[in-house]
Amino acid sequence: MLKTGRRERGLHVALVISHLGQGGAERVICSLARRWAVGNEVSLLTVGSSAGDRYPLPPGVRRVALDLLRPSQNIAEGVLQASRRVVALRRALDLLRPDLVVSFLERTNILALLATTGTGVPVFVCERSDPRHDAIGRPWAALRRLLYPRAAGVVVQTERVGAWARAFCPRVHVIPNFVERPMQVAKPGIEHGPRRLLGLGRLAPEKGFDLLVRAFARVARSHPDWTLEILGEGKERAQLEALAGALGVRDRVSMPGSVVHPLPRLAAAHAFALPSRYEGFPNALLEAMACGLPVVAFDCQSGPREIIVHEQDGLLVRPGDIAEMALALDRLMGNAAERVRLGRNATEVTVRFAPETVLQRWSALLTGEELP
Repeated sequence: MLKTGRRERGLHVALVISHLGQGGAERVICSLARRWAVGNEVSLLTVGSSAGDRYPLPPGVRRVALDLLRPSQNIAEGVLQASRRVVALRRALDLLRPDLVVSFLERTNILALLATTGTGVPVFVCERSDPRHDAIGRPWAALRRLLYPRAAGVVVQTERVGAWARAFCPRVHVIPNFVERPMQVAKPGIEHGPRRLLGLGRLAPEKGFDLLVRAFARVARSHPDWTLEILGEGKERAQLEALAGALGVRDRVSMPGSVVHPLPRLAAAHAFALPSRYEGFPNALLEAMACGLPVVAFDCQSGPREIIVHEQDGLLVRPGDIAEMALALDRLMGNAAERVRLGRNATEVTVRFAPETVLQRWSALLTGEELP
């Protein structure tokens, strides 16, 4: 809860994001809304419409959709669209009169800071990826540098991104995602019969599933009972299907699309791989470990290293190194005892990143309380 012993009522928090379609940031903001709605007033605003909402909100959360998320054909139209969004967001916030605003994702963060200029409403902006790799275009990047120092706080998920933000922002706070203890757990120690290696995320270049397909293809012949399943959707689907075919593993690689609730698929898997070229703080990795799956991930610049303790509760391999990823997969796929050991240790993330621990840090930040 956000309310403190010195407040007779909870806070009115306005959460702002571009949309509530499929995505890690969207899932997290809905989880925060659900948790904060207990004892507080919560409004959730999106720049886009509510037609594509993928995550349910409790009845107590006020849902506001501006329906202004349309593509721009040129720079002039883009400026006009952004101006309209700022005006509409300002009007919505004036009507809601929140105590504070929490905004997710770069462009929306900038819109929120512009929309609240002169209102005195504190705005906390949240970076959900690694800005050193996730390009947003020069105009938006310039506005971010100009406006972020005005925020009441800049919330990042990892120390590495925190170091980037502290170069130009005076108030930077590192708060990771939380993970809940799952109702279902994996059984990775099965030694015979069909077994599944799972990947989860958007089918986009930064997620590196092409690297995973290549690594899997190198060891597939040695492990005929294993298949690779990639849950997610995106523009890389056709390329990934063609790659699997070219490497001779098309019948061993399935891509059934995105799922809103991945827990049953995680619990039914026997190992998990995160092949991302860069990350923020990967929810998929946290959830896989919470389920008791043995995991392997590229040690990209931000994210996996702050979750995995190498050789203790998972494996980290050199970023982009397909050969090393293949060796790690071979090790997991060929050793049931190792899968059990790593999976058992992996569940400790439900303690390190427990909701109560993470939400206490959020509460301390937003209310100005000191952590005990």
